[in-house]
Amino acid sequence: MKKFLQSSKGSVGNKLAKARPQGGAIQLSKKKAGVFTTLVVATNFITYALFTPGLFVAAPSASHSHKQESRLYLMDKASRFILDVESFEKKVKKIADKLEVPPEWLMAVMYSESSFDASVSNRKGSGAVGLIQFTATTAKELNTTIEKMRNLNHVEQLDYVYKYLNTVKKRYGSFGSLTDLYLGILYPKALDQDYCYTLYAKPSLTYSRNAGLDEDKDGRVTVSDIDRRMQRIFPTAFAKQLGEEGEE
Repeated sequence: MKKFLQSSKGSVGNKLAKARPQGGAIQLSKKKAGVFTTLVVATNFITYALFTPGLFVAAPSASHSHKQESRLYLMDKASRFILDVESFEKKVKKIADKLEVPPEWLMAVMYSESSFDASVSNRKGSGAVGLIQFTATTAKELNTTIEKMRNLNHVEQLDYVYKYLNTVKKRYGSFGSLTDLYLGILYPKALDQDYCYTLYAKPSLTYSRNAGLDEDKDGRVTVSDIDRRMQRIFPTAFAKQLGEEGEE
């Protein structure tokens, strides 16, 4: 019996002895598995980083975000045609200050006339060109031609926008509203008239060329039509009052 027990104990001991290396192998496999998992995670992260644009790009600073958000009214529209956006924006603000009007008004009237395409010609056949649709007569008064005007870039053409509007201001008085500034471009003689004053009426050619300005479609384009149109299309600029600071 003792021999059997000893023999049995030895067998159990042998089994345990043999089992220890197996346990060690299991522990080693777990370590390898951990290393493998770490490598897989690291590889996946690197792959994700390589193919995820901007992952490590710093978020825009508060000042940069403010600069983008405070861009001048309608500059998003203007930038479709203008290469030097910063120079254009600075010059708009400069001449608006000289004309004593908010820059938003100036941006609105240019967009209304040309959508900021400095080389565009009038689609109704009047022959007018440029940011505020200079006619041949107006160009001559400014000592240039519409052909030369068409070839100017946006910043250069702003000089003539200022010259023209400054001349109108001297002849008819200051611009008290967005409507006044637009009338200064479209029909300066209407500046000192009441809302019922008619600029164009059927069946004239000038009416057909400007029929889109007839807000109530009664066959007449009046000062009232222009005022309602400016308020409808450019509510932000229309709400601007003289003396208010423009957007920086």
